[in-house]
Amino acid sequence: MAFHIFRRQAVYYWRRRTPSPLANCLGRPHVSISLRTTSRAAALRLATQLNLVLDDVAMLADGADLDLSGSQIETMLHVVVHRQLAKLDRVALAAKGSPEFDLDQARTDDKKAFWAYALLDAQGITAVVRGEDRRRMAEDGLSEADVEAVQDHLAMLRVNELIPTKHHILRTMIEGVAAIPSAMNIAVAQGTYLRGMKLALAEHERRYGGMRVEDQGLVDRLMLAKNDPPQPSSSTAGAVVDRQSDPPATAPAAVRRFIPMADFLQLADRLAQQQVADGNWDAKTQRQAESISKLFVKFMVQDQRIHDLHLITQESVGRFVDFLRFDIYKNYGKSPKDEQRTIEQLREKGRSVEKSKRGIEGDTLNRHLTFLGQDFDYAVARGVKNLEAINLTKLRSKRRGNNKRARDERPKLPIGKAKAIFETAPFINSARWNELDVAGEEGARLIFHCALYFVPILIYYTGARREELCGAMAADVIADREDCRPYIHVAANEQRRIKNAQSKRNIPLHPELIRLGFLDYVSKIKALGYKLLFPDLYSPTSSSPLGNRFYKLFKPILIAAEITEQGLGAHAVRHLFGAQLKKKRLTDEDRADLLGHGGDSETSERYCEPHELDTLFEFVMKLEVVTGHLQPHATNLIPWVERGEVAPFSHPSRAKRSAGVRARA
Repeated sequence: MAFHIFRRQAVYYWRRRTPSPLANCLGRPHVSISLRTTSRAAALRLATQLNLVLDDVAMLADGADLDLSGSQIETMLHVVVHRQLAKLDRVALAAKGSPEFDLDQARTDDKKAFWAYALLDAQGITAVVRGEDRRRMAEDGLSEADVEAVQDHLAMLRVNELIPTKHHILRTMIEGVAAIPSAMNIAVAQGTYLRGMKLALAEHERRYGGMRVEDQGLVDRLMLAKNDPPQPSSSTAGAVVDRQSDPPATAPAAVRRFIPMADFLQLADRLAQQQVADGNWDAKTQRQAESISKLFVKFMVQDQRIHDLHLITQESVGRFVDFLRFDIYKNYGKSPKDEQRTIEQLREKGRSVEKSKRGIEGDTLNRHLTFLGQDFDYAVARGVKNLEAINLTKLRSKRRGNNKRARDERPKLPIGKAKAIFETAPFINSARWNELDVAGEEGARLIFHCALYFVPILIYYTGARREELCGAMAADVIADREDCRPYIHVAANEQRRIKNAQSKRNIPLHPELIRLGFLDYVSKIKALGYKLLFPDLYSPTSSSPLGNRFYKLFKPILIAAEITEQGLGAHAVRHLFGAQLKKKRLTDEDRADLLGHGGDSETSERYCEPHELDTLFEFVMKLEVVTGHLQPHATNLIPWVERGEVAPFSHPSRAKRSAGVRARA
């Protein structure tokens, strides 16, 4: 019954109670459908899909306003008038080319058609000519025969089934403004269509009287555009023709095309493809840009009830930024379910957490606005001109001076605390492979060579970033060249990117790393066929950075070393690397070559080359040795890594790879 299926005469059926938001619409307490199968497995599969569909429909009915908004109705009206005007203009131009053309008769025919649709607009599809309508038509210059012709025109429309309007025409109008063709919306579309036809037919003087509003000032505009004359100065004012008595040369109000909000996502997707093709974005940046674009469209449709891209204003974008700042929960996007949640559900989730965990941080908000700004620029270049007036700069987070130097914003890790890290269980004696942070039996020396063992040592002796090491490839460790010392090459790879261009660098390996068996470990990892340097961090069912998995393992080690202050983690060890080299009187450029930082001047950044490995080796040798008490051991891998099995922390239902599959092989 969890799948809402039951069997009747060997055939499976699906039956569910009607969700309350749909009960009034459907008028029935239950929904029941024959699945037309005798297979229970097939029935379960179909029932799962039906459950999802029903839940989605109920969510839409509960959380969205299904009725047409004022802007949508106005857009439909503009489309009808624009199309009918164009059609009538073509018919009039064709008729005028005939030698038998009668201007008065053509004007009268248009007037009769106008009155037919004026009655339909006023009375609905059952419209008739009443006594008061006869008087009004007579005042407009129609004869009795013309009035009877209007009555005949109404009858002709019904006989030819043009009234009521064809259902597919009304449905196309509604779907064109991204609305749902409900019974109420069909009725509104019918009235809008009749009104639009009336307005178009009313312009008979445009077709047969030459009264076109767009002609006013047309020649002046053409000449100005051709000659581009300078603006007259006050000294030549006497030579300027006074046109104050002339009618204003105003251009006609163009009927703009409705652009559904879904088209914004298409524009954003094309921009992302272009940025990736140009090498400006990688896959992660593309995902981030797509995520904020989808959230923006969802907010505009569900919260602001904006369905036309032309109707986005500075105010509506400001409300979206306020939603990000104050309403949404801070960790939005980490759960795959977030993309399926409505705006109201995201608000509710934000209200369910404490205030300190609500609202996106300033730097992240600015990154989102940068992506949106690029989307807006791309759309403006393709005709969506209203987005050009929206100022995103004023909505960005602006960090004021906080009386702190940049170097004082993060707490510092004392050298004594760093030494304490290497006194914990993973470096001395672990209980077992799945309890690396637990001390083993007294007198034992059980060491497992893995990320938790080598990454902290590597950070201390190389100064590399956490993700640069956790996502490194085994081939990035170069130790078989006779012309240089062993080193690790930091560059973007198929597993992870690097922070910026200057992060690409070579870092020589400190002798302590070699003494503790790091090169032996790398050789064994390569021999087993792994590409990743630390395959014990990899799960085929997760796309999270490998550094996240490492930090989950490293956090208990920090606590065991009594390092509990906020901000003191793996990155603090990297800061300690730089701080020690500064105390050894290394220059900014020297430290930058090791840390992957850029120069702060043209001289230090452009007119220079990185140090040679031998020079960098001299630099790292200035570091204080904090692992001298550790004993080297023969390489001992985690058992499931050595057997080439899928990580035990992978989700069982999603890990579809059999044993023997190598990480990223």
